[in-house]
Order: sequence, then C-alpha cells, then structure tokens
Amino acid sequence: MLEGVYVANVTPFRDDPAMSLDVEAYLAHVEWLSGSGVQGVVPFGTNGEGPSVTADEKLRVLDALFARNLPIEIIPTVAEGTLPETLEMVETLGEYPAAAVMVLPPYYFKPAPLEGLERFYRPVLEKSAHTVILYHIPKYAVPVPYELVTGLPVWGVKDSGGEPGYAEAVLEAGRGVLLGTEDDLWQRLELGAQGMISALANFIPEEIVEMRRRAITGDDTGGKALSERLQRVRAGTKDYASPAVLKKLAEARHGVHLGTVRPPLLPAPADYDPKPVLETAEVV
Repeated sequence: MLEGVYVANVTPFRDDPAMSLDVEAYLAHVEWLSGSGVQGVVPFGTNGEGPSVTADEKLRVLDALFARNLPIEIIPTVAEGTLPETLEMVETLGEYPAAAVMVLPPYYFKPAPLEGLERFYRPVLEKSAHTVILYHIPKYAVPVPYELVTGLPVWGVKDSGGEPGYAEAVLEAGRGVLLGTEDDLWQRLELGAQGMISALANFIPEEIVEMRRRAITGDDTGGKALSERLQRVRAGTKDYASPAVLKKLAEARHGVHLGTVRPPLLPAPADYDPKPVLETAEVV
C-alpha cells in the first residue's frame, strides 16, 4: 500500500564545469530526510531534474542509495524520451527493491491521443517488476488522462495538474492518487488521496508530515491553517527555478552543500537569502 508523504527530492550538482552529480551530497540529503518521518523519496522527478540526468548517473545514485538500507521507501522516476529507453530503464529497475516506479509519458509529441498513450504504457506494464504509478504533470509533459489511469492495471497517478474533478475520478475508479502540489492541500487531501509527493518536504518534511496527520485525524481548524501557511511557503519558492531554491532551503536546514542546477535551469543568485521562506515555514 502506497500512502503517506514522499519527497520529490532534489539532485545535487557540483559547481564544476561539467556540473557533475554529487552522489555523497545526494545520500546525505536523503539520510536527513529519512529521519524526518516521511514515508519515502521519489528520485529524479521534476524537482529532481530527472530529464537532465543520464541513465548511467541515475543508476549510480540508486546503487549507492539502496546500499544504505535506509528505513524509507524509494520510488524511482522513469522520465526517458523514448519507449525503448523507458523499457530498458524499467527492466533495470526490476533489480532494485523499489516500492514502485513512477513513469512519465513521452513528453514531446503533443497532444498525444489516448490510444497512443495506451500503446506506450502497456509494454511498460508488461516489463515492470514493480507497481507502476503514472505521472501527470501537464505543465511540462503530455497530460495523462484520467481514463488512461483508470483503464490500465496501474496503482494510480501522481497528480501534479490539480484540475477539478481529476483526482476524484481516479479515486472513484478505485485507483490511487499521490498529490503533486501543495496548493489547497487540505481540501485536496479531504478528497481521499493516499498521500503526496512533495517538493516542499525537501526542507520542511516535518511540516508536510504534520499536514497529512491533521488530515487523517480530521483537525479542520489546524489543518486549514497549516495548509494556508504552506501555500505561502510554496509561493516563496517560485522567484527562481524551483530546484535551485529548494536546494538552498534544504542546505540551510541541514548544512549539506547541494550545489547548483543543470541548464537550461538557472541557479539561484549568489546572494539568495533562504531566511524569509524559512521564517514563513516557522522553522527558523
């Protein structure tokens, strides 16, 4: 059963000419998260800059990450550009004790017909040794229609679109939903979503865990107030590229240098001050 708070964890890159991936910083960040009460991490999604990371780099990180035997679940994101590369990655991930895999649809040919998406995902499901979660993030990629989620033998979807009625339709069909945005989090959790994959949890994991606890216990007053504060915190992370800001904010919490981002993303300014956002989050 997939439920609880998962972190859309960032990927540290060194400040060198190649912007090489910093595996030790990656592991240190995830180790810090593992002690915060989160259910797990979801490497190499949008805020993990997955489309900017090579398959070899991802596997090198996953080898090291699984070797740590941390007390959390790991759900790798598959965000390759072609069906053959997707199938190759899904098959390789079958060698790891992942809790599930999250698979992004091909993201170039828009709009993609429902039948075309079905033809993409059916061989993925046949090849995968793990439970499959579909990744719906229409801002950046091909939308995943709810009819696709409900018509395939998948666990469900990460809903980063937030369109009215989408999560409800998926849940009513007996599929699962992990929320992918902190907007109106209280209201959306009340729909019955099993949990969330949170970017803000990179630096305030305890707040996101508390948000879900209040939803489970029906703490309307406290839950709504916390949800509103989290929306203000989220707004404070949008002045620059989200992964760049999340790294600065997480670094301010635990002291591990998380480096830069890869182009075409731009790093946060050298004089970026994380304190206002952390004060809004009430962790300073």
